[in-house]
Amino acid sequence: MKPVIAVSAQQAVSTTKHYGDQRITSLYDLYVTAIQQAGGLPVVLAHGEPVDVPRLLDRFDALVLPGGGDIDPTSYGDVPQTDTLYGMRPESDLFEVALVREAAKRQMPILGICRGLQVINVAFGGTLHQDLPEHPQDLAGRAFAPHYRTDVAPGSRLHEVVGRNEIVVNSLHHQGVKDVGEGLQVVATANDGVVESLEPENPAWDMLAVQWHPECLHKDHATALFNWLVAAAAMKATQHDLHSLTESVRVIPVKRKTAAAS
Repeated sequence: MKPVIAVSAQQAVSTTKHYGDQRITSLYDLYVTAIQQAGGLPVVLAHGEPVDVPRLLDRFDALVLPGGGDIDPTSYGDVPQTDTLYGMRPESDLFEVALVREAAKRQMPILGICRGLQVINVAFGGTLHQDLPEHPQDLAGRAFAPHYRTDVAPGSRLHEVVGRNEIVVNSLHHQGVKDVGEGLQVVATANDGVVESLEPENPAWDMLAVQWHPECLHKDHATALFNWLVAAAAMKATQHDLHSLTESVRVIPVKRKTAAAS
């Protein structure tokens, strides 16, 4: 049975003829296709109330946090310091941070992508560079063209997944990790020093977060990330099913017949 992968929705505003400006809950099909090709069943998860997160995650085997707009600096104890911030939705920040923290409690597999990496870092008390002024600003066409050399730490989960010490990725972000969240470790950095991947210090939790966009790249190291996630989700689902089966089995006591009185 294919594992079911929740993908946190992306938020946007669309101007329509009949309804005017309306908020859109959507997801680029690139994420859907990447998960399907890896053998998973993707489900788009609309943003809601943080209090509902535990019940929501009961229904899934893994979580993907995709790219999107910037995180509100107040989420990590800062104030806006640049006019380059865009697409901020504090309610989405709260919801996705709650998703990460609840998934961590369950050791649910997670793949964080771009904004997803930043959400994960903030969820564990990390902070962000609000703008990277020396980061390449001409991003046109770069989504599907690897151009950004990234070193991968030997011995890391990421190294095990991609199978190499250096990869060339696609850089689409203008923010990055500043202070690393508690319990997380840096496992990939770009040549300019930007943090490109985080994973947990706890090896029992299958979580990877990358700053690039593997859903756009038809490269073995990109598809490997989705293959890894779906395999981890399938393993988690199997363990959950076995646990549920064990819990459902009850030993029924057998009443012994007593000898009839003579």
